[in-house]
Amino acid sequence: MEQDTLRQVLVDVPRTAPEVGLFRNERVRRALGRLLYIWACRHPASSYVQGINDLATPLMAVFLGERVGGILEEEEQLDGRPSGRGSVLSGDILEEVSDDELFEVEADSYWCLTALLAGIQDHYTADQPGVQRMVQRLRELVRRIDADLANHLSETGVEFMQFAFRWMNCLLLREFNLPCIVRLWDTYLSEGEGGFEDFHVYVCAAFLCQFSAEVRGMEFDELFGFMQSVPTG
Repeated sequence: MEQDTLRQVLVDVPRTAPEVGLFRNERVRRALGRLLYIWACRHPASSYVQGINDLATPLMAVFLGERVGGILEEEEQLDGRPSGRGSVLSGDILEEVSDDELFEVEADSYWCLTALLAGIQDHYTADQPGVQRMVQRLRELVRRIDADLANHLSETGVEFMQFAFRWMNCLLLREFNLPCIVRLWDTYLSEGEGGFEDFHVYVCAAFLCQFSAEVRGMEFDELFGFMQSVPTG
C-alpha cells in the first residue's frame, strides 16, 4: 500500500504546477514529495489522491517568500520594465534558501496542509462525498441566482459534476494563477471554519455566473470545451 502511494506521489510531483518555475526545481520537488508521502502515511483513511499535490503549492510559495522576504511575482517599475528583483514563483530566490531553511518550509507546509485538509478530509475519502456535496450545493445555488443559466446547462446536457468537480477537488488552483489563489485563500482563512467549503461554493457560483451570457449562447460541444478551460488569463 505504501509503495503504491509513493509511486503515485512520484508520478504526480513533476506534474504539479509545471508552468511555475519554482515547482520545476528539483529541491522543491523532493520537499513536496516528502511532505505528500508523509501526510498520506499518517492519514490512511484517505491516503494520497490526486489534487492534494496542488493544495500544497500556495503554502510552499508563501513560506518560501517569508523566509527570504521575496515577492511572488516579479514586479514592474513605473516604466513597465521588470524590477530585477528575484521572485518566488520563478524560482530565482532558491539560491538564497539553505537546505535547513527549505526543511523548515517543508515542515510548515506539511502542518498547514494537515490543518487545511482536516476541515475537508471527506473530499478525499472513498467516493469523495465532500466534493459531491459541494457540487450539489453549487447546482442549487446557481438555480436560485441564475435560473436561466442553470436551465441552459440542463437543456444542453452539461452536468455540474463534469466541470465543477475539479473546482472543488483542487479549490480552483487549476483555474487561477498562484498569486490570485493566495489572495483567495487568505479570504477563506479569514472566514474561519467553513471558508474552504462553504464560502468556496459561493466563489464558484460567482465565477460561473460571470460567464452566464456567453455560456447561454453555446451548444453542447462548445459549452463542454469552454467549461473545461474557462478563460481566466
